[in-house]
Amino acid sequence: MAQTAAPRVSPSYGHDLEKWRDRMACISNLTRKHGVPENTVLHVDPEQANRRNKHLRTESAVTDATVDDTEVEDAKIAVAGSKTPITLPRYLFRPIPREVAMETIVAVDPEFEAVPLPYIRERLESMGPAMLRVLSSVEATPVRNSLPKELPIMVNDLSSDMPTHMLAVYSRQSAASPNSTRRVTLFPIHNIVMALHCAHLPTLPKSTASEPDSVGQMTLPVIPLCIPSPETFSQLSAYLYTRNCSQLLVSLLPTRMLTPASILSLDHILDVDSPELQQYSEELRATYTPHALLMHAMTINGLWRNACALGVFDDQLWEVLDLAWDAVLGALGAAEATS
Repeated sequence: MAQTAAPRVSPSYGHDLEKWRDRMACISNLTRKHGVPENTVLHVDPEQANRRNKHLRTESAVTDATVDDTEVEDAKIAVAGSKTPITLPRYLFRPIPREVAMETIVAVDPEFEAVPLPYIRERLESMGPAMLRVLSSVEATPVRNSLPKELPIMVNDLSSDMPTHMLAVYSRQSAASPNSTRRVTLFPIHNIVMALHCAHLPTLPKSTASEPDSVGQMTLPVIPLCIPSPETFSQLSAYLYTRNCSQLLVSLLPTRMLTPASILSLDHILDVDSPELQQYSEELRATYTPHALLMHAMTINGLWRNACALGVFDDQLWEVLDLAWDAVLGALGAAEATS
């Protein structure tokens, strides 16, 4: 994975694409194969979080059925235009960390067999921003009607490693509208980045990606991936490449770039009762409608569910999610109290 000026596609990605595509109709179908209980974090229901303390780590909803519900209260939010209060979990629980299997990394690139995971992550973090710029430069023809096995793309930035796969990301269809058209969003990715950070993601099939030609044209294999919140996958993916906490926090909060430095610094963890966080929540309440705040809460919740489903166990990520959730939920609570 040495960074070079010339485009590069790792040669070490395998076969059995057809077999794997069938099994990846939804990631949850693979839980039993990989030793993850079917009722664990791969099927995260936001309502489950109201049974868990902010600092409690848990393996599954089944094993934690006896957790004392009285320790954590739900936040009931009255949203303008809605006759029924919306109940949100007070805290976003953190599942028990699970380390990425070294076999998965070696399957991506055998050269990593004797390399410690921390060193691989450190090396990749230095390359991540350049790799992300490559992904941002990708152009692809929109897919219509059916999902192809391969997709031709144009890469306009050839300064770092080339993408290895195209993820076709979607979510489960609602039971209320089972016959509705399923929306699928395409995301080019580097296999090694996903493998290093997503403990619940099975080993992707070896890439059949072609080398880009002189103008950057190449072909990627298309891999379907079912996750809880396709809308927030791009934010989570960008963080995995850069591990830029402030940038992620900015994307989750309504104030964006106007967010106070004391909130964005993350030099120390702000408690939910801290004066800085309470003041910021008050400013959010005074500036944004409950409906607008709720939309941001849903974004934060969606990214949390994706992190749980994919098995992203990153302490910095959880701190960002906690901080954003506390700020927005505090603003919603204040909006309810004054309505």
